[in-house]
Amino acid sequence: MQYKTEIFDRMQRLYGETGFNDHMLHCEIRLDSRLDEATLRKATALTLAAIPILATRFSSRPEGAVWESISGAELERAFATAESEIEFEAERTFRLREEEGPQLRVGLLRGKHNALAITMNHMVADGAGLKNYLYFLCETYSRLLADPGYRPPLVEGYRGMGDVTRAFGPWAKLGAWLGQSGDSNRSGKFAFPLTPGGELRPFIAIRVVDRDKVAALKAYCKARGATINDAALAACYRALARAIGPAALEGLEFPIMIDMRRYLPSREFGALRNLASTAITRLGQREGESFEETLSKAKGLMDALKERRIGLGGYLKMSLLFSLFREGRAIELLKLGLRHPRICMTNLGEIDSRRLVFEGTHVASAYACGSIKYKPHFQLALSGFDGTITLSSNLYGNAEDRERVESFLAEVEREFDVNARAS
Repeated sequence: MQYKTEIFDRMQRLYGETGFNDHMLHCEIRLDSRLDEATLRKATALTLAAIPILATRFSSRPEGAVWESISGAELERAFATAESEIEFEAERTFRLREEEGPQLRVGLLRGKHNALAITMNHMVADGAGLKNYLYFLCETYSRLLADPGYRPPLVEGYRGMGDVTRAFGPWAKLGAWLGQSGDSNRSGKFAFPLTPGGELRPFIAIRVVDRDKVAALKAYCKARGATINDAALAACYRALARAIGPAALEGLEFPIMIDMRRYLPSREFGALRNLASTAITRLGQREGESFEETLSKAKGLMDALKERRIGLGGYLKMSLLFSLFREGRAIELLKLGLRHPRICMTNLGEIDSRRLVFEGTHVASAYACGSIKYKPHFQLALSGFDGTITLSSNLYGNAEDRERVESFLAEVEREFDVNARAS
């Protein structure tokens, strides 16, 4: 069986080919007890059968690339075990090989308290798709415990982006085209201060903002008509300006990721696909300004972007490019014009604790994050779970890079601490 590769499947592959990131999505789940390993292995296999795009390999062909079904022993690579935290670290940063397949890896840390590291190829799904897969895996596992003969329903369908662009009329598209001319393809003047040399290893640095701080931040934002995303944007700009230096107060800009499902009438789980776009943000600061001032600017910026149908411009340009040229030529032109941002931010949203449930166990913590970046590129990611927010940054870097990244995450958390600021 073969499946068509969509425009944003190819776009994600280009990110790997051009030295931006490893185009993988990552998730880590910590549990307070043990899972039934045999049932989890079976559940993983059944989800591959139910979501066919995961049980494939990427195949380049002169007439156009396709996803090609794989079977048998090839699918066994989707499940692995680790005996120690050291072994598990390799699962946390695992890099799938799309030419071999499958496009999923579930790594289980054995022991008294299990943990899961789940890696999914960003070519087949975005962050929202990864979260929906997690819920699907949980449900399949839980139902198998009650009924070993259970088989999950088939999940397939349209994987393109046409339903997003078709949601707008010609005048709305023209407005987005003209108003977002440079909104999704700029490198920016500044880079995060990483270090040269050293032994480069992939790592995922995280920092968890606790429930009390998150609750206080939400109340603070609500009183000012702002969102957590506005606060994250403000905190990121403020922490970056300190890390980079005074010149970044005015000239710093970077893109944020946009879930284009915002324009669809339904967000029900269908086929895995990429519906993420980007929009450039630029938020000038003055030296010594308060967090409240920066938050107000971030809210104003985001409100203005939403008025302009945030993220649509890039979709329209990509759609036009692939309609005018054959796939191979369109990829060549895209590669020539691609400008990777040195700094970017993504908010993967909330992982629903009511749906992330493996029967018989309790999920103690969970977070999702994006692809692991290659230097000099840097990304701040956020995801929520059960009242907490996990800040993360992924990088192929050296030991000093990791120290700098962890220090930056601590600075972002400090910006979130509205109670400390008030006192």
